[in-house]
Amino acid sequence: MKFHPTTIVRSSAIALLASTVSPVFGGQEIGPVRDSSVSSDKSDFDSIWSLATLYKDDSNPILQEFKLRGRYHGQYHKVDSDQGNEDNWEDRRSRFGFDAKLFDKKIEVRADFQSNDGFRDVYDGLVDAYIRWKPNDSIAVTAGRTKPLVGYYDWLQSTNSQPTFDRSQIFNQLNIDRATGLTVEGKVEQFTWQAGVYSNAVDRDRNDLDQAFGEFNASYSTSLGIGYDLSKNLDVKKADLRIDWLHSDRDADTNVLSRYDDIVSSTFWVQDGIWSFVAEGFYATGGDGANGDVFGGFLQGTYDVVPKTLQLVGRYSYSNGDGDTSLRVQNRYESRVDTVGRGDTYHALYLGAQYFIYGDKLKVLAGAEYAKLDGGPDNAEFDGTTYLAGIRFSF
Repeated sequence: MKFHPTTIVRSSAIALLASTVSPVFGGQEIGPVRDSSVSSDKSDFDSIWSLATLYKDDSNPILQEFKLRGRYHGQYHKVDSDQGNEDNWEDRRSRFGFDAKLFDKKIEVRADFQSNDGFRDVYDGLVDAYIRWKPNDSIAVTAGRTKPLVGYYDWLQSTNSQPTFDRSQIFNQLNIDRATGLTVEGKVEQFTWQAGVYSNAVDRDRNDLDQAFGEFNASYSTSLGIGYDLSKNLDVKKADLRIDWLHSDRDADTNVLSRYDDIVSSTFWVQDGIWSFVAEGFYATGGDGANGDVFGGFLQGTYDVVPKTLQLVGRYSYSNGDGDTSLRVQNRYESRVDTVGRGDTYHALYLGAQYFIYGDKLKVLAGAEYAKLDGGPDNAEFDGTTYLAGIRFSF
């Protein structure tokens, strides 16, 4: 009998999902407990994950560290809606690459590529590929393929650490993606600032490594932002307030950052002990055709029922658009059953949980999101619930 790599990965993920979720909800503590009294479990995981660091020597004047990096996010979904039903397993993210630190750790190099669902192609395009220069702790300059600096929580934070399966509808509505650019980020006391310029042309043949950075034959986008650290004012572990603006000069050759002329995001993110809260909003103008102006945001909270082991999460999302085709349902997974997929008002409520096996580096998730989109052409609407369960693994 022959086994396809997809079958092996999915079977392993499902087996791990079953073996780790059942001890939590069955009332037995079989998995590693996150407490200093059982540090040996954590040390075992530390030893395994440390294998990804292939070289480390701070005394070397050129190369101080070389580390492999990768992730696998697999998830099962079931959509139950008035438009129809659908369910399947998806290899949501599978990536592999490296990080390197050079010249007294002032230079950081990152490169990773991705596969696709079912691992049909081992290489399906670059994800990140950049060089970052950090002359001191107060400034960082990044050049290469990277994330545009907007959407501080929903976009700029790693998907490894996010407590939900997907970003909010309003962010996904904006069609923001990685681009080749130059960014500068700085810090002055409690203030942070950030700016960037990005090429609006990328190669759409993701398997063409020679063209991964694009042709630079289109217009450019720019970003500006400012933030403030409120943690001392509020006496909490973390409290960030941030506003970012992304402007795109679009032309006929633009194929990234191409849906709106201007996008503004605002973020308030506070965390202390066993709880966290995020409020993030977006406003986008200058859309073409069916893409009318939109605004929206989400409120999200987490609470550790068992500190560092079992966490609950809830998120309420709202979006509103200018015109009956201005908003879209979530590409994952609502669009797979909705034949219209357009409207002017969107509400969604997500409730779920995370069980941490080794922090965000190895965890399982489960949740459900109810969503309603209405105000579409000819009074079309979407009303349904998506149920999800999955695994997140990264190193």
